[in-house]
Amino acid sequence: MAQQGPVNGKKENKTIVVLLIALLVWALASSSVASYLYLENQRLKSSLSSLESKTVLVNIAIDYGNGTVVWFNSTPLPSGSTALSALTAVARVEYKLSTMGAYVTAVNGVSENIISKSEGYSWLWYKYSPEKKSLEMGPVAADKYTLVNGDIIVWRYEHWKF
Repeated sequence: MAQQGPVNGKKENKTIVVLLIALLVWALASSSVASYLYLENQRLKSSLSSLESKTVLVNIAIDYGNGTVVWFNSTPLPSGSTALSALTAVARVEYKLSTMGAYVTAVNGVSENIISKSEGYSWLWYKYSPEKKSLEMGPVAADKYTLVNGDIIVWRYEHWKF
């Protein structure tokens, strides 16, 4: 068996020293990155908390009356948004304003169709009632109803006749 001379021992020591230095550099770099990511996470949490108090999340559906229903779930809107502003956030909307409020005449190119004074197709809005577990016609004009977090709003193109 051959003995290691002083030259081989010095090479091994240098290799170990280089490996230890590399390990130390890696540990410092990893710790620095982890610290940065932790602080960034805390900053983003703080920003998110600030935004949550200034926004509402609502679910919006557009029912085109032909079997096509498009949902926009968890749509973030500024606090104080209305059922009308929710619709305008997710669709191209045409409407008329009167003293009673906004009247939607078209959504994404689907326009109301008045056949006669007693029959037609129009856009109506509904709000889901968790208590009744059903949709209820909007209680006021869409621009008068202020949304709350978790509201479910459905816009329907409906045939009416009286």
